[in-house]
Amino acid sequence: MLCHSPSWGGLEREVGWLSQALAERGHALTLGVLPGSPLARFADKAGLATLSAELPRYPGLRLWALIRWIRRNHPDLVHVHTSEDLRLAWLALSLDPTHPPLYLTRHMGLKHRRAGYFNRRIYQRIRRLYAISSYVAQGLYQNVPIPSDRIRILPPGTWTGRLVHPPCSPAEARKQLGIRTPTQGPVIGMLGRITPMKGHLEFLEALYQIRTRHPEIGFQVLIAGDAGADPREQRLLETIRARVHDYGLSDRVQLIGEVNESTVALIAMDLFAFPSHLESFGMALVEAMACGLPIVAYAAGGVMDIVEPDRTGLLVPVRNVPALAQAMLRLIQDETLCRRLGQNARAAADRWDIRQIAAAYEADFYGDSDDPDSRSHGKNG
Repeated sequence: MLCHSPSWGGLEREVGWLSQALAERGHALTLGVLPGSPLARFADKAGLATLSAELPRYPGLRLWALIRWIRRNHPDLVHVHTSEDLRLAWLALSLDPTHPPLYLTRHMGLKHRRAGYFNRRIYQRIRRLYAISSYVAQGLYQNVPIPSDRIRILPPGTWTGRLVHPPCSPAEARKQLGIRTPTQGPVIGMLGRITPMKGHLEFLEALYQIRTRHPEIGFQVLIAGDAGADPREQRLLETIRARVHDYGLSDRVQLIGEVNESTVALIAMDLFAFPSHLESFGMALVEAMACGLPIVAYAAGGVMDIVEPDRTGLLVPVRNVPALAQAMLRLIQDETLCRRLGQNARAAADRWDIRQIAAAYEADFYGDSDDPDSRSHGKNG
């Protein structure tokens, strides 16, 4: 499993969780990571074997380290998760006489064609190309030089069991986070990085509309997540703080920044808002559903694979602030609806349990293998 990413976002978490789940199923799995990266630290804590080249800023050294490892260990397969690692694995496998199969999971939407001689050679080498959602798959069908029957939708997963059975009560979670418990009304929450596409400003505008038109309705707001080093994200964070003040919401909105454990933040919420303009998937939605939270989200991208309208959540048109406000107001005022949506969401979230996703990968890896012996899962992963 290769993921030489220096970041720690949804993609990297998924690689770590999937590797952990496959290892728990008895596979001898080695994870290729950058030394000192968050994923490397996760692997060390989880007890996963890692392959990390010295001086990782030099791709040639990473390539040589991978070639040596493949020749020494003879893996059943190589599974990659980024374009950079796809090129790295393709080069390494091209120089290996055993030719283990290559698999790629695509985590992001693709809007531009992967044309040209080398792209055709690389994608011809891939045995299976996994898309994490229908939205991602559509981009692959249109832009990747690979037969459509080698593309399969297989969503990411999370440890839903840990969310269905929370470690603390909502009151204890709010105390841990240092946030206020409302005397009336629910805690409405957002969870995610502070970036323009996440829709924070529209979320605040919708809250302002609710408070202006229905001043008698009580609610508190919890925004968990922080801006990165990008100056645009830092400016957006300052704009959010200014809007909270200008909208007269300072007594209701709390920005708590990045949280070490998203579960605690979700437990502290009563309603979950996800006004993201476009998501390849939306793992925060799955985690909120596993916690039994009623959801309001924009109907865009991978969200459409997750939320069943009016059964597990409410969907509204993208960037439609009045519709977003009306949907949140509907949940605030209708406890029966909230309870029904939350119960349905919790039941539906089981399909994204990482153990089930790992089993699906396993079945695909070995089910279409040309080597009958590789179907015995005791070989190298």
